[in-house]
Amino acid sequence: MTITASFRFEDGDTERLETMSGDDFDALPFGAIRLDPAGSVLAYNRTESEHSSLRPRNVIGRNFFRELAPCANTAKFYGKFKEGVAKGEIDVIFDYTFTRLARPSVRIHLLKAPGEDFWLLIDRV
Repeated sequence: MTITASFRFEDGDTERLETMSGDDFDALPFGAIRLDPAGSVLAYNRTESEHSSLRPRNVIGRNFFRELAPCANTAKFYGKFKEGVAKGEIDVIFDYTFTRLARPSVRIHLLKAPGEDFWLLIDRV
């Protein structure tokens, strides 16, 4: 069994995300975005790139909530992220609707990564 196959969207064990090869990270069946505490994108997998039509090289270093998905700059989404940053921990799943996407309904999983960063997982529902 590969690391990719054993990591599920609902899985809170981010250590496995940390140890995945680039190919395994890109092959996850859901979007995976690593954010710094300010919300800037540090990693962006191929699955999310295909769903969003945004290339990783065009999103790395940009702020997810202000530049890439301003429709996520809400109390329900960005507010939960900021709360997790302030606490230094988060593991929350919720449904959300992106207003600019063709398939806007998604399930979001915000997780604390090892160190100071955070994971944003996006599953299309």
